[in-house]
Amino acid sequence: MRSLVIEDEPQIGAYIIRLLGQLHGVVDLVGSIADARQALDNFKYDLAIVDRMLPDGDALEVVTALSQSPERPAIIMLTSKDTKEDVVDGLNGGADDYLGKPFEPQELLARVRAVLRRPRLLAPAVLSLGNVELHLGSNEVVVADRKILLRRREALILGALLMRRDRVITRAALIEEIYGFDDEIESNTLEAQVSRLRKKLAAFGGDVEIRSMRGIGYILRLATPR
Repeated sequence: MRSLVIEDEPQIGAYIIRLLGQLHGVVDLVGSIADARQALDNFKYDLAIVDRMLPDGDALEVVTALSQSPERPAIIMLTSKDTKEDVVDGLNGGADDYLGKPFEPQELLARVRAVLRRPRLLAPAVLSLGNVELHLGSNEVVVADRKILLRRREALILGALLMRRDRVITRAALIEEIYGFDDEIESNTLEAQVSRLRKKLAAFGGDVEIRSMRGIGYILRLATPR
């Protein structure tokens, strides 16, 4: 899952990112309508959490445009502009939900789960193949009945591969799925993280293999018995 947070207060934005980390996936943060448009031009999002009053205008125009997109994300407006009239304008303008500030973190997460549930975008709690089970949100993987806590990027890589089990995911698609657009990625970063993940799964007796497809990407499948 990829989420976009449009929020011009850095501390609030960072806090929302930490909350959304419980749902597994990548979160991008922007602080203006202009930056939001640029992000939306470059990435497809499953969820957008939108502050209304931004330095360059009312983000309701972004919400309305998003709601009319063929691949619209689930949209929650999270703003201090929360009179009854504001809420009506936001919902009529295309938001799926509207929450005023200050907000309770668990309420925001509950509303996120609810709006994602409508189009069935929320990933299952557990992804599995063979004797490997990834518990989303906790970054915990069970391999042959033994629990391992993966690094966040390793869990995202494994989740992306499990979602496409027995299918190739290109290197470019994997990078887009697990890194934010402002992450600095060196040429061998992804390969190093895949290598660490592969070694951890093998060390604990995982019966799956991550195969590198030279010049293309990766594929996760059950290991061939020796």
